[in-house]
Amino acid sequence: MQENSLDINQLIKVAGLASQHAVAPSSQFRVGAALLTKHGSIYTGCNIESPVYLGICAERVALFKGLSEGARQFVALAIVCEEGGPCPPCGTCRQLLWEFAPSLQIILVEEDGSPRVHIIEELLPGPFERGGRKPFEEKDRI
Repeated sequence: MQENSLDINQLIKVAGLASQHAVAPSSQFRVGAALLTKHGSIYTGCNIESPVYLGICAERVALFKGLSEGARQFVALAIVCEEGGPCPPCGTCRQLLWEFAPSLQIILVEEDGSPRVHIIEELLPGPFERGGRKPFEEKDRI
């Protein structure tokens, strides 16, 4: 996937649409994510907060939706927030994304609307590893 390709713009658009479903009564900070698989499937997510300040990030919602449907080979994740400007994933999301997709491209939208592509390893140097085990590598299902 290249930075200027239609695929990136489409993934950003889908992430933006997903942000409209956010449940953010406390923070009012709406985030959407769109996770692309090797085979072209897209899984979306939005951040969800509860009144007792528990919640989950859009990135993990998209990842868990994909995993729960059998997807295992993820190639790109677009993240969009309502406020404009880039909103990179939190530390927990970075670790999980790295575990399930160590070469994942992360697409963030700059304040001017242009996409910027990062590799998850750039955003998470020195990730936690379990002694070289690769517990999440499985036969590709989707």
